[in-house]
Order: sequence, then C-alpha cells, then structure tokens
Amino acid sequence: MDFIRIDLNAGQQTTYLVPFLILIAIVWSALVYLSYKKNGAKKTIIYFLPMIITSLFIESAGVASGRYHYTGYLVYLSVVGGEVPLSIVLAWSANLVLFLNMGKHMVSRIYKKRNRLQILAISLVAGALGACLDLLEDPIAHHNNWWIWNGSLAEIRYYDVPILNFIGWFLLLFFMTLATLLIERSRFTENRKVLLAITSISITGTIVFIVHQVIVRLFGLFGFA
Repeated sequence: MDFIRIDLNAGQQTTYLVPFLILIAIVWSALVYLSYKKNGAKKTIIYFLPMIITSLFIESAGVASGRYHYTGYLVYLSVVGGEVPLSIVLAWSANLVLFLNMGKHMVSRIYKKRNRLQILAISLVAGALGACLDLLEDPIAHHNNWWIWNGSLAEIRYYDVPILNFIGWFLLLFFMTLATLLIERSRFTENRKVLLAITSISITGTIVFIVHQVIVRLFGLFGFA
C-alpha cells in the first residue's frame, strides 16, 4: 500500500461531502494564517504539525483494524495499513487549535494562575468540547457516508456511532492539549520547543493508544464492545 493515493472517483457514494471538505479547508487555512500572524512560524508548527502526525497514525491504525473506513475522498494517506483522507488529519489539527484556545479562554476567566493545574483544566475542557462537537458531527458524517462504522451491534452506540469513538476524541484532544501546553510554557528556546513537540509525538500517541485500549478492554469485559 502506497503512502499517498489519489482517488479519481472521489465524491461517489457520499452526500454533501464537498461542502464539508471546503469548510475544513477554509477553517484550517484561516487558523494557520492567524496563528502565523499572531505567534510566528515556530509556534504554529508546534500547534499544528504534531497533531497532524499523531492523528495520521491513530486514524490509520483505526482504519487498519477494520472498525471504520473512509469513502469518497480525493487524497488518502497511509502509514500503518489504513487509508486516511488528508483532509481528516488537517481537521484534527484545526480541532486542537480551536479547542485548546477555547479552553484557555474559558479556564483563564475562572482560574488565572499559569501553573500545571491550569494546564490540566484547559486540557480537560478542550477534550470535553471536542467530544461535544463529535456528538453532533459523527452522526451526520456516518449518515452521509463521510466515514462508515463497521463495529458489532453489541456495542453501545449513539446514532449508530460507537460510544468508544467519543471517548477516543476526548482522550486524543486531552493528551495533545496537555502536551502542547507543557511544551509551549516550558523554558526551552523556540527551536528546542519545536524539536520537543515533534519528538514527543511517539510518547503522546502511545499514551493515547494505551489508555484507549484499556477502556476498550473494560467495555469488552462488561459486554459493551
């Protein structure tokens, strides 16, 4: 399987996919531009690149496991055997930046001390906001075949979407927000922060994967997955 694949039959078997992709492109481009203007190139890399890489590996592993798949997209990437649309990993990075900054704004109005407790609170809020968005987005996406869930009927589902997916959204955004803020507020130089953000991907991604698998096993023990 190639790392990148172009699907010339993009758009088939889906409904309203093109407007969704246009929205992703507009939001992602606007956030990258605003981040660059406000924070500079190095901090923008810290905000976007680690999440792009982490979500690519996690999404690819999810598709390879057979739990879900994507149809109708133009550009697909694959790193561990599962094809993931480029637009999806870009959307993940946009989600991180949006919810991280929303978490900052909400928490700082209540708790102003810039310490690790504040970072933890921001990360929890970012994860919760992301899960709330997915409660709206995933049923619509599944209904319109933007991505299709293949799990068993024994799973606990919300509009045909496994509950474990929403837990996964929370975990990924929580841990990525936590890692991003810890690096951003560290005393390293900007160059070292960029290097640390990229090299820490394997650790953060592994933690997300392990915690999610533990939850999956617990659900399985009780017959819910």
